[in-house]
Amino acid sequence: MQISCGSVETIIHDHLKMSKVSARWVPRNLTDHDRARHVATSQEFVDLFESDPDKFVWQIVTGDETLVHHWDPESKVESMQWRHASSPPPRKFRTLPSTGKLMATIFWDSKGLLLIDYLPPKTTMNGQSAVEAA
Repeated sequence: MQISCGSVETIIHDHLKMSKVSARWVPRNLTDHDRARHVATSQEFVDLFESDPDKFVWQIVTGDETLVHHWDPESKVESMQWRHASSPPPRKFRTLPSTGKLMATIFWDSKGLLLIDYLPPKTTMNGQSAVEAA
């Protein structure tokens, strides 16, 4: 088309009012069934609260899972230091992070921690239980 990049940018930004944006991360792409299940669960929570508001918070148990790395090297940004202009720059040796990691499942309630469970290495967690990977 033999048009400059600057002209293309002007047309896209100024005339067409377009801009380049990144996608926003969302937790899940829920199906209609999942949404209906969330509504039903929320209604159960409302019913529990209305039946005994003082006891409601003490009945909730929640959980989460996370990957626990055996060793996590310090990043370049984390290792930055304030230095005088005349002092030599700090040295950081190249290292490789460990590939070892475990899945930790954690449960807690309003009083504190209830359980931390580690999934054995080379196993996969599904909806029913941990199944050993092939």
